[in-house]
This record gives sequence, C-alpha cells and structure tokens, in this order.
Amino acid sequence: MELGGMSTAERRAVRSTYRSLRLGVVLLLVLLVTAVAVEASRAGCWLDSLSAYYWTGAHDAVVGALCAVGTLLVVYTGTDDVEDALLDIAGFLALVVALTPTEPGSGCPGDVVADVPAALADARTSLTALVVAGLLATGARTFVAVRSGGSTPATLARGAGALVVLAVAVTLVAAPDVLLRSAHDTAAVLLFVAVVAVVVRNAFAARAVSSRWALAYALLGATMLLTLSVVVALNATVETWAHAVLVVEALLVGLFAAFWVLQTIEHWGAEVARSRVTPR
Repeated sequence: MELGGMSTAERRAVRSTYRSLRLGVVLLLVLLVTAVAVEASRAGCWLDSLSAYYWTGAHDAVVGALCAVGTLLVVYTGTDDVEDALLDIAGFLALVVALTPTEPGSGCPGDVVADVPAALADARTSLTALVVAGLLATGARTFVAVRSGGSTPATLARGAGALVVLAVAVTLVAAPDVLLRSAHDTAAVLLFVAVVAVVVRNAFAARAVSSRWALAYALLGATMLLTLSVVVALNATVETWAHAVLVVEALLVGLFAAFWVLQTIEHWGAEVARSRVTPR
C-alpha cells in the first residue's frame, strides 16, 4: 500500500469492479429479453406482458434477472445522493416485481402456461424476507444521510426510499391479500417512474459537464415519456390491441439499457481518486 493512498493495482481493481457492475446490469437485461423472446418463439405467439412469462419456461430467467438487476441497482452508488437514492428505490421495486407474480398472461391461443408449483404463486415468504432486508438497508442509509448533513433533496430522496419499503411492510402485515393482488403492478409502475427520474436528472446534471451528454440523456428521457404517452393512447383507442403493456415494458427496458450504456461510456475513463493519508 502506498502511503499516499491506494496502490495502482488497487485502484485498477476498484475501477474494474465498477465497470463490471455496470456491464452486468446490461447483460442481465439481455438475458431477460432473450429468455422471453426464445419462449415466445417456441410458443409461436407473445403473451401480454414481460411479467406474464413468470408462468412459462422463462420463469427462472425472468425472476433471476430481475432479482439480480434489482440487487445491482441497490449496490451501485450513483453520481450523487439523489441519484443513488432513486436507484435504491428502483432496485427494491425490481425485487418486488420479481417476487410477486402477476396473473397468467393472455395473448396466446391455447394453453402455453407452464406447470409452475402453486407455492411460487404465494409471495408472502419472499416479501417478508425482502422487507426485513429492505428496512435494515434503508434505515441505515437514511440515518447516515441525516447524520452526515446531506442536502435536503438527498435526505428527502432517502426518506422516500424508506417510505416505499415501510409501505410494503405495513401492507404485508395489515392487508397481505391486498398486497399480493396489487404489489406487482404498483411496483412495476413506480419502478419505471424511478428509472425515468434517474434519466431526466442526469440530463439536467450533465449540463454542467457536457452539453453533448446532456442532450443525449434529455433525448432518452423525452423518448421514455413519449413512449408511455403514445402506448397509453393507443391502448385506449385500439380496443383489440392486447400487447400494450408488453410493448411499453420492452421499449422502456431497451431505453433504460441504452441510458445505462451511455452513462457507462461517459464514466468509463473515470479514475479512482487517491485517498489522502498523512504518514506517521
């Protein structure tokens, strides 16, 4: 160890770990989409949402990928406290989506639903474990944010994350049946809201660094919002369209992956600063 801080090898290892973590998110999204596409190809048709593939041969890939992405988003440290808090919220919600199955999907003729064990339809055990871990994590991070004198937006963002976990915990105890019926859809919507917020925030934050990156993030954020608006409008006007949710989810997953790749490229060459240690 160098007296001035980390050695060159240690800084290289930290930077490599950071890059691998970011690339891992993209690869997991590719895994998710590929599993769904392969299952749809085998069935010869598409179900009405990505989540509906929980009940098909893509079950393990869907749940595994969502859990892994959620974990990586929580573990990853954002460029500032607000972005970090939003990513924590998105990660927790991705875990809720993964662990609370929706109803078996429609959109395909005949019976294409796999024989998934009935126990997997009851998410109470998994949600209980998730809530315990989530309360410990958000409680600790909120406490640190308050004690460290962080900015008001950062403290509010951390508090919002704690409230999301607390809301799931309270509902799980007070009205578990309501939670099991509504948790998946509610978490999925809030997940995309958090993701769009991260992209839009980067568009504003990047203006102080590079107008090129700011424009790229702004275009992605605007495209996400436009996608939501267009698909919602089409779903309301075209009554025979059964795949609106699938299209929204697929496009937003793709756009988020594009944002994550762009942000990875932007920060790829970032150096790990040497910590200043006063030699004795």
